[in-house]
Amino acid sequence: MIPAPLRKQLTEQRGVHQLTPMPPGLSGARVFRCDGDETLVLRCWPQGTAPNRVHEIHSVIATVASTFQLLPKYKPIDSRGWTYTVDASGLIWELATWMPGRPLTDDASLQLIGRGTRAIADLHQALTHVPSGALPSQFRTAPALAERLQRIAWLDEQLPRTLSANLDGRVHPSVAAALERARGVLQHKWPATATRLSAALAPLARRRWPLQYVVRDIHREHVLFSGGAVSGIIDFDALRIDTVAVDLARWAASFTHASRTLEDVIDRVLADYRAATPFPNRPAGSQGDTPSAAPGSVAKPDRIGQADRILGRPLGPETDFGASDSAEFRTLVLLIAESSLWISLANWVVWLVGESRQFPDLQLVSERLRRLIESVDG
Repeated sequence: MIPAPLRKQLTEQRGVHQLTPMPPGLSGARVFRCDGDETLVLRCWPQGTAPNRVHEIHSVIATVASTFQLLPKYKPIDSRGWTYTVDASGLIWELATWMPGRPLTDDASLQLIGRGTRAIADLHQALTHVPSGALPSQFRTAPALAERLQRIAWLDEQLPRTLSANLDGRVHPSVAAALERARGVLQHKWPATATRLSAALAPLARRRWPLQYVVRDIHREHVLFSGGAVSGIIDFDALRIDTVAVDLARWAASFTHASRTLEDVIDRVLADYRAATPFPNRPAGSQGDTPSAAPGSVAKPDRIGQADRILGRPLGPETDFGASDSAEFRTLVLLIAESSLWISLANWVVWLVGESRQFPDLQLVSERLRRLIESVDG
């Protein structure tokens, strides 16, 4: 329920005459479309979110959105002019411009996926201008890799009793069939897959990569299209400093479909990403020397130098990883994507069976399980 003071402010100061609840997702956030003098979105963050975390995200996104038109712009929501407010129950609310468009389907054409990839490349470029505590010459281990190794180890401990548990009366009938199928896939394939992925991730987790702010949850439902072009990028709850490979892997993995493999999509994503970020060793006038038109219309000073840092081309002796246009960077993206799919499937089984978590839309949960099963098991 929207707090009365906030509802009053929206009506009197923002001219909002209609508040429409949007279908709930799986994050725990609540979203309302606000129609009035302009179309806005009111969002309540999941319970337990820390104000300093919201402050960091707002600071980063507001900086980029000032020159990058594909991002929402936060609006003042309290008397101090802040772009978020904490209500009496401790919940955090924010107000931003409504982004038009609809997400692609999971069977979208590679051409459309490529347009989304180029928008992500431009967003990454814009994010390099946000201070992150890392100088262009600094390289560090990627948090995403260490976290995946830790999560796989934790799931190795949790899954055995979760996979053997009796589901009678334990889960809702609407998710039981998909959950049983997920357990079957994990029962047969998780041990060998977890061992293989851990062995492959471990050496990459020890290497140093160029890090910057990335979205980390930039999947197909968070990139909006209108008329065949990217019209908006939304949802920045997971934003933090990490390797850009996380965003490329997340984007590619959301388009796995029976008609193509994950590797097919990743190869197209990497090709479009490189085309949008030129390399200094290409001769002038060669293909890819001039990037595609930037959907976000962000200024791009020193684009080539930034490309080296974003994508991982060696800048000097301090780098100890392969160039981004090498097989090694492709392996990094592929491993992050594949491990994320398997970890997500295992997480859902643990959440539903081992922890008995409740979700507002069980049909959405069942669909998520179905897609993950198809992604990892064909």
